[in-house]
This record gives sequence, structure tokens and C-alpha cells, in this order.
Amino acid sequence: MKRVMPRTGLSEKKISLTSRNKYRVAALLALVVGLLTIVEGGIVLLGLGTNPYPVLPWLLRYNVAMGFASLGAGHGLWREQRWAETLSRIIRSCHGVVFLLLAGMDLLGMAVAVQSIGAMLFRTAIWTGITMLIKQRSGG
Repeated sequence: MKRVMPRTGLSEKKISLTSRNKYRVAALLALVVGLLTIVEGGIVLLGLGTNPYPVLPWLLRYNVAMGFASLGAGHGLWREQRWAETLSRIIRSCHGVVFLLLAGMDLLGMAVAVQSIGAMLFRTAIWTGITMLIKQRSGG
């Protein structure tokens, strides 16, 4: 009688994130993006560094404020708090609106750094990913 050995190849193993792990990944993303945003914006705000492209003062203040909001959301997501889900959606929406505003300003020929548009697109994409990660549990 021929014995059939079970296949244990890596391609057959299913890897899935639990709800808790999804929140942890989302929290870490939020914390890292928040910290990077605060550091980068803080350096320019404090005059410790300059950029070779035009800086919009309102955008700089917005970014730093949203960096702190990101830290708050990251903390709440780590603890799986419902308010953090709402804050994450608000942050994503704000970044999306600012991205569209920057793109519109650029199309109108106003002075907007390509780096600012790219950074806002990056933040919008990250926060879209975060909200997608936590979407299943919240049912929204």
C-alpha cells in the first residue's frame, strides 16, 4: 500500500492576519508616519533645515498637526479603540482633500512643490491602507 505524505510546502500555508494583528499593523503604520511627519515638519518649522523647493506655511502647520493626530490614532488603534477608527477615517479624508487641493493648485500654475504633492499622495495612500485594514471589524 502506497503511503501519501501530506504536502507541507510554503505555497500551501495560509497566512492570515487576525483582527488584533490588523490593528497592530495599522497602529504601527500610523505611528511611524506620524513621527516622520512631525520630525520633518518640525525641522523646517524650527528653522533647523531648509528645503530647495517652495514651502507653503499653511501646509507645513497642517502636516505637523496631522502628525500629532496620527500619533493619537496610532495609540488608539493599538488599543483597538472605536474612536481611533473614526479618527483614522477623518485623517484619510483630510489628506485626500489636501492632496486634491495641492494638485489643483499645481494645475492652476501656483507655486506648489512636486515633493509636497507626492508626500500628500503617500500619506493619503497609507491612511487608505490603514482604514482598509481596520474596516472589517468596524463593519464600515
